[in-house]
Amino acid sequence: MIKKIWNIYINAMQSVCKNEDNTTNKLELVLVYLTMFGLSIFLVYYKNEKFIEDSKILAMLLSLFSGLMYSVLLKIPDKLSKLETIKQKENENISELKIRTETNTLNNRTFNYLKNFSFTLSYSIIVAILCIFFVIASSFFTSLLNFHLSTVDFNFDAIDYWLTFKVSVVILYRFLFVFFMFQFLYFITKSVIYLTDFTLYEFNNLK
Repeated sequence: MIKKIWNIYINAMQSVCKNEDNTTNKLELVLVYLTMFGLSIFLVYYKNEKFIEDSKILAMLLSLFSGLMYSVLLKIPDKLSKLETIKQKENENISELKIRTETNTLNNRTFNYLKNFSFTLSYSIIVAILCIFFVIASSFFTSLLNFHLSTVDFNFDAIDYWLTFKVSVVILYRFLFVFFMFQFLYFITKSVIYLTDFTLYEFNNLK
């Protein structure tokens, strides 16, 4: 299962780096990840008391989004099954060549839009489920969100190893939680952009 999730992640990374002309541009992804990393560190530092007021509402919203996104994802195979490449015929005239070329070009672009949309949406669902697990974990271990980091006073002369471990786990948990939430927002936005581009492309090619 981990290998399949990793493949979804790799495909999503490749999809967001693709331009409309199928060229690769990783600058946006690098800048977005640096921004998410920096904001995650800032929020963990800034919210050094109770981290989230009501995580249950967040879990319900993520569950709702996951269900809606999955229902949309189920419709993609039906759309892909209708895409067929027209093969070259013998003694093909100019009119048939033009129709074949236009149809194949349309199908190829439709396939690319749906592929990028499918990969980014799939990873958005994975990240949403992961964030729900973070919320579930905080229900069993309430200190992950409720622990006040501002009350911690480290004494380097007499190190409390248990407190150090606890604080490290809390900081790592909060950082990953925020980082994955930013990932969810980014990839769900990219999937909406791909869907919008595909819809406009379909409208422009209506006959």
